[in-house]
Amino acid sequence: MLSISKLLIKTGHNIFLNIFAVLGVSIGWSLFIFPAVFLLPLPGAIFVLVLTLVPATTAVYAVMNRILNGEKRRRFEFFRSFLYYYKRSFLTGIVLILAVLIPVSEWWYYLNMNNGYTIFLFAVFQTYLCATFLASQVYAIPLLVMEDLKVFQAMNRSIKLFLAHPWYSIGLFVQIVSVTVLLSLSIVGFFLLYIGMLSIFVLHATQNLKLDSKKKLKVKPNLVENSA
Repeated sequence: MLSISKLLIKTGHNIFLNIFAVLGVSIGWSLFIFPAVFLLPLPGAIFVLVLTLVPATTAVYAVMNRILNGEKRRRFEFFRSFLYYYKRSFLTGIVLILAVLIPVSEWWYYLNMNNGYTIFLFAVFQTYLCATFLASQVYAIPLLVMEDLKVFQAMNRSIKLFLAHPWYSIGLFVQIVSVTVLLSLSIVGFFLLYIGMLSIFVLHATQNLKLDSKKKLKVKPNLVENSA
């Protein structure tokens, strides 16, 4: 199994080889995100992001997955994928949003309504649980597009991969957060490169774990045969 550092090198190589595809999918993604962030009032921006952020992200992953697999690209592939995965990706987004809103609402209640020690401990505990859940879902969207799974199948598989490789997954999650923070400092870099680069990185990480799991499954029968 490739380490995170080797995975970053492999990702950089593939970003270089597919830079125009990275730019293309990132621009397609930005068509949904940019107006919500810069043009719409806050209520409208939240509404649009809820409807489009995760579906647009899933479409990026779907396009880049086809490219990395050497499959032929179709015209308007990004928008085809956006529509094809919309229901599943929207439901995935709702679950992820709830995982964010639960600790946020608890901290709001603690800071504005009740500063009690019990509420503070409860807020910390909820934050830990929700952060762990979000980290465990880092493979959900890649699995959704790589294997065309249903929502809860993809989430369940993602949790299993997370539990099988917790430190690897936490390291991957930290890298995702770091890249997001760094590229968000540049508007041009964020909207033209971010999601395309990130999709390649996470797709490679997911494929890496899938191959490792297959190798372990092949080794186990051999060990049983040898012991017999």
